[in-house]
Amino acid sequence: MNLFSGRPTSFDPAWATHNLSETAQPRIARAFRTLGQQVDLLLVPGLFGSGQDHWQSHWEQTYGLRRLRQKDWETPNPADWEAALTEAIEASTRPTFLIAHSLGSVLTAKWLTRHGGRRVAGAFLVAPADIDQTTHPDVALIRAFGPLPGTPLPAATAIMASSNDPWLSLPRARELARHWQSDFLEAGAVGHIGSSEPLGLWEHGATAMLDFARRRLPLRVQ
Repeated sequence: MNLFSGRPTSFDPAWATHNLSETAQPRIARAFRTLGQQVDLLLVPGLFGSGQDHWQSHWEQTYGLRRLRQKDWETPNPADWEAALTEAIEASTRPTFLIAHSLGSVLTAKWLTRHGGRRVAGAFLVAPADIDQTTHPDVALIRAFGPLPGTPLPAATAIMASSNDPWLSLPRARELARHWQSDFLEAGAVGHIGSSEPLGLWEHGATAMLDFARRRLPLRVQ
């Protein structure tokens, strides 16, 4: 059953910055462990996957998160990608919390629209690739994943967007947040948030995601 209804909100970056103290990292790791005891955390990469310098790869290695596997990251097929996500969600014994980037965020949003939110606790959608409006030269590779949903998503979601993302403008990100009834979070000027910008563990994003989980999921996240 969907327990959530949401409206776009603003994230206060004062609590989550890139320059966290050394004592913040153990706190973030502890919060990931607590969240992971209540939901299945699943990383959903986008086009080309997430390389070794991507924050998703750092989160996978540091926090022990599970990553969605696809047969073909270079020339993605919507049906194949959807089937892989369906298999991963159905294999979970608990509700799944999806941590998605770029085309993975699009895949997640479209999956929720098609399948509903019964098995999904929530989703953190980072830099959804704006298939409908972007002029990025690689858009032809993912055009088949469009159009983007235009209705509320049936689970608690947050969109985190950058102010200088070539795939997604901030006004368009806010528009998608309104359509999807997602929380709206700003990442700062960090491009496409991980595809070509090494962010390391990206503490800002981790803190924003954990804050979203505290506010919107009926879970205990310290």
